[in-house]
Amino acid sequence: MSLQTNDKRSKKLLFLMIFALVLLNAGLIYQLVTKNNQLQNTQTELVDTTQELDDLKVIEDELRINLELKSGQNAKLDSVIQVRNQEIQKKVAQIRGLLSKGRVTQAELANATQEMASFKEEVEKLKAEIEELSKQNQYLKDENYVMQKQIEAEREINQQIRSENTELVKQVEVGSRIFLKSLIAAPMRNALVGGLKITDKLSKLEKIDVSCTLGNNDLVANGDKTLYFQVVTPNKSTLHSDNNSSGTFNFDGGDRMYTVKKSVNFQNKNETVTFSIPKTEGMTEGNYTVNVYSQNHKMGSTQFTLR
Repeated sequence: MSLQTNDKRSKKLLFLMIFALVLLNAGLIYQLVTKNNQLQNTQTELVDTTQELDDLKVIEDELRINLELKSGQNAKLDSVIQVRNQEIQKKVAQIRGLLSKGRVTQAELANATQEMASFKEEVEKLKAEIEELSKQNQYLKDENYVMQKQIEAEREINQQIRSENTELVKQVEVGSRIFLKSLIAAPMRNALVGGLKITDKLSKLEKIDVSCTLGNNDLVANGDKTLYFQVVTPNKSTLHSDNNSSGTFNFDGGDRMYTVKKSVNFQNKNETVTFSIPKTEGMTEGNYTVNVYSQNHKMGSTQFTLR
């Protein structure tokens, strides 16, 4: 009885040991199959990133072209572009680092795709910001252009006003000048009967009688006025004497010689000035001109001839 009992126990133990080994082998086989499936799944998840890299390059190129077009408008805009572009380039380097392996897992690709979406949003925001700053800069340019045109228009108006004022001043100046009502220059000779007579003979000439009458002008202030009489000889020189009656006066920015200077008390009553110029040595035959000047303007002239 004892031996039979022991055999039964031994068989039972052996069966249990065999069953345990079978279970252990089954577990090992399950683990090997599971790991193999995981490895296959991992290999299946690896995907190509060429398209994503191309998309990143397109976005980067579009941004670079946009920034180049907006650069150089003003210092403030260029400063914003420089700072924001540096931030963008850091983001590009980060995304390119995620995609540069060539083949990545689905999880890595999802992370890179999310970063790409965020990058696109940043790029669009930057482009909108740069565009707004560019519009503001263009508005300032347009405003400055309009202001410049307004300033130019005002300058033209002021110039026109100055020209009109200058013309009015000239007109007032002309209107307030003294003019001659009449001017006579007569070469005289001694007559046997009746005193002096007009002559055109240089050999018989004794003197030149000059007479002028001033015209009335209410715009001229009353008072002493200086008149300069200039006798121009046929050789275009000014007749002058050595008795200090001749001299020079300022006219049209330069000095001119006069033959005789006279002062008259102008009272707006057609004052008359008369005087004589004696025959001067060196006078020649020909046409003589008598010019009268006052207040830096020519009042009038007359001529006579000696033969």
